Amino acid sequence: MSKISNKKNTKLSVIVPAYNEGAHIYENLQKICDSLKRQSFEVIVVDDGSADNTFAECKRAARVHRVIKPFQMQTNAGKGASLFRGFEEARGEVIAFLDADLEIAPQHIIKLLTAMKKTKADVVAGVKDPTANRFPLPRQIMSAVYRKSIDFLFGLDITDTQTGIKLFKREVLEDAIPRLSVSRFAFDIELLVAASRFGYKIIEYPVEVAYHRTGGLGRMKLRHFFGTFIDTLTIYFRASFWRWLEPSFGTQFWMVIFVLGVFLAGIGFAKILTPVILQPPFNEIAHIIFLQFLPLPLRDRLLAVSGVLLLVTALIQLNKSLLNAFARKDRGDLAGILRK
Repeated sequence: MSKISNKKNTKLSVIVPAYNEGAHIYENLQKICDSLKRQSFEVIVVDDGSADNTFAECKRAARVHRVIKPFQMQTNAGKGASLFRGFEEARGEVIAFLDADLEIAPQHIIKLLTAMKKTKADVVAGVKDPTANRFPLPRQIMSAVYRKSIDFLFGLDITDTQTGIKLFKREVLEDAIPRLSVSRFAFDIELLVAASRFGYKIIEYPVEVAYHRTGGLGRMKLRHFFGTFIDTLTIYFRASFWRWLEPSFGTQFWMVIFVLGVFLAGIGFAKILTPVILQPPFNEIAHIIFLQFLPLPLRDRLLAVSGVLLLVTALIQLNKSLLNAFARKDRGDLAGILRK
């Protein structure tokens, strides 16, 4: 048996989701244990329905290190589902998520723990250090587009949500996980959004990633990229005012009436203003403002598209302001109300 053993009161739980990692999961679990030997910890490794010998190798590692606790999903349910299954078994006060391939070295867990204690943060999210990591161009482009989308939709103050190492105080996951539905590629977003909605302090910490996947996108394929965007839009709907605060039918009805009113008012004003003949210099100003120099069919379509885009953008920004208010503990914008 290894000298590493599980102490009576486990302080740290490291949850490792694994899928078809049989070739190196045994050695990687040993590396995790070695890097944390000065900590009171446990390693919860969850085999996500692998088609190879991943689970057998996890059990072999558990016979050497008693801190390792292997579990198996009957079918491939996704990384998020594996992590949440692991949390059900975890007993630590602090929970770490770590990818099984160890492209991020387990020593970073200690650094994230130090950052959590120093800043009194509730969540420490590892982010790829741009000065230390060089990724293939297709993956850089894909990541940049996704980060911009996340920033626009959710307003999260974090530069990278998808890096495979994160640290949580236990109560964060206890509050957030019951509100989650996405279990695959975009689950990180839903988890971080939920944590921010509850007012928990989230910081980021730069980590070095030893990227060694083959191909331009590595394990992520183009279909995964589009699947992630679909998941993200689903999360936006679930994290919006419409679902998160569970407005009553009456409130939902008046929200629809508001949008309908804006739509009808826009049509009405357009029809009213079109035939108005103004005196100089106002006629020249109106000529520019109402795009009267354009052919009528083109102008109407342009105004319609612009109106829809403005309406959607305004609703997204208002949604972020409202939900941020419910995560504030002071009386800031919209007199924030903490709601768990």
